[in-house]
Amino acid sequence: MRTLIFDIAGDYALFKKPYSPMSPVSYPLPPPPTVLGMLGAILGYEKTHYHQQLNWAQARIGVALQQPTRVFRAALNLLQTKTGTDAFFRPLDGQNTHTQVPCEFLRQPAFRLYIAELPVPVMNELAQRLRDGRTAYTVTLGWANCLADVTWVGEATAQPVTMAEWAATTAVPLTADVKINYENQRRYHRQRIPAVMNDERIVTRYQEIVLAEDGQPIRGHGGTGVLYAIDSTTIAFL
Repeated sequence: MRTLIFDIAGDYALFKKPYSPMSPVSYPLPPPPTVLGMLGAILGYEKTHYHQQLNWAQARIGVALQQPTRVFRAALNLLQTKTGTDAFFRPLDGQNTHTQVPCEFLRQPAFRLYIAELPVPVMNELAQRLRDGRTAYTVTLGWANCLADVTWVGEATAQPVTMAEWAATTAVPLTADVKINYENQRRYHRQRIPAVMNDERIVTRYQEIVLAEDGQPIRGHGGTGVLYAIDSTTIAFL
């Protein structure tokens, strides 16, 4: 299976969980629908059409940590634009028009993304843009002010894993036949993330995953149809 590989990193990231609208907290990695949004920004697709153009129902996405997870919490001093400003978003005289919103960010995050099963013309264009270092729109890590650097790694062929035991460098979906060998003195994230979102921006499938906080490989066995090998590296598509 043809797979494109690139790195994405920045100073901060916030992949907001849907149940935290007032005090945002972040997933520890970009969920697959977020990655599709990044691909749409690189390719210049409109936000109302990029799902169809990227063939969202078939796209395969793997995410690996390149740096250990670090969390940064801060209260952002935001301007109330609904009632506290004039038509030009200038604060009204004599009013306290600011509000502090506590937020949870990922600090200096870096991820390696594995992309497969996009339409062939899209894969070709994406690979060329990544090689050239060109993006149509600014790529961000979740929030619009969390700017991202994108670095092309290469292109490879992913082969299904046939070995009984494996060590995956990516987050691993917890399907029925995947068994994780949890190691002492290591910390793991086990979370339920949105895995597939349709063109109406409605999540149609959630997936429970496990991610090692230190960014080191996750060891386990099983996982037919989930785990793939790229040379000596084992990855999982979410």
